[in-house]
Amino acid sequence: MDVQQADLAYRRRVMRTLIAATLLLLMVLIGFQFWLRVISARLDIVTLVSTIHIALAVCFACIAVCIAALGAHFLVRGQRIVQGRRFPPLDVRAIRDTPVRVGDAAIRVGRMSQLLGLALCVVALLVIAGGWFWIKRF
Repeated sequence: MDVQQADLAYRRRVMRTLIAATLLLLMVLIGFQFWLRVISARLDIVTLVSTIHIALAVCFACIAVCIAALGAHFLVRGQRIVQGRRFPPLDVRAIRDTPVRVGDAAIRVGRMSQLLGLALCVVALLVIAGGWFWIKRF
């Protein structure tokens, strides 16, 4: 069985990117909590509730965009696997050693990736709809 070797430099870059994104989002969360304390002391109840509704709508939209982007990635990835009849595709760098699958085995992986991508796009729509109804309820 053929194995596609891991690209260690690429793995380090991915890890640095994930750590940086985690730290950035942690700072955004802390900033949001600080902003919420300051704004809640300054605004009346009606204005505060409408401001929080806007913030919740933005949060739901950001969650849906992230899920939809992941779904689109899986759709494109699955299409490339099915077309090339190889998993992982030839021009993809791996972050870990990956057994290569060709032919029908690769097509099964590609179809599952496409199915997962489609499911994630549907979940993104459900997040938007659920967020809309949840925010409108209050």
